[in-house]
Amino acid sequence: MQWKKEREQIVRAAKKIYRKGLVTGYSGNISTRLNEKLIAITPKSKSYSKLKASDIVIIDFDGNLVEGSNEPSSERMLHIEIYKNRKDVNAIIHTHSTFACTIAALNFSLPLILDEQIEILGGEIGVTKYAPSGTKELAEETVKTLAQKKAVLLSKHGAVGVGSTIEEAFLVCELLEKLCKIYVFMRSIGQ
Repeated sequence: MQWKKEREQIVRAAKKIYRKGLVTGYSGNISTRLNEKLIAITPKSKSYSKLKASDIVIIDFDGNLVEGSNEPSSERMLHIEIYKNRKDVNAIIHTHSTFACTIAALNFSLPLILDEQIEILGGEIGVTKYAPSGTKELAEETVKTLAQKKAVLLSKHGAVGVGSTIEEAFLVCELLEKLCKIYVFMRSIGQ
């Protein structure tokens, strides 16, 4: 199997976000840039608790399946558009975590609430205009709202964290969820 190490990294990250409650069921997706032509990405409709390296598929930058027997994630265009527009990004994690989804469902941006948000995420985190899942429109809105930040909220959908590595993208997603939780608590007490 080609790209075994990269596929195994995605599986480890998938199991980690599943254990941490950043995704449930078949929600979310993870990818890594392999080179300027190829991406490794999680398949559509596979439980992260049972995911194997052989389940990870390889696609090109047009979204075509290059290697693997599973259908690529329905959000592959979102990943592709981010990689095309951000040469510094080599890993993307899309989550459906509770507090990020709460803020995204309300169409709120995440204001600057803690110092670490500046250093790790790049400051205030915007929310996209609503676009249906899996569409080119969602991919374009995501790229526009993400800009040069490390995270973005997807209106009525979830969140995306990016990084130069899968480990960095995971850290971004974990911090984003923590900050969203704090923000929900702040709003609940009138701040």
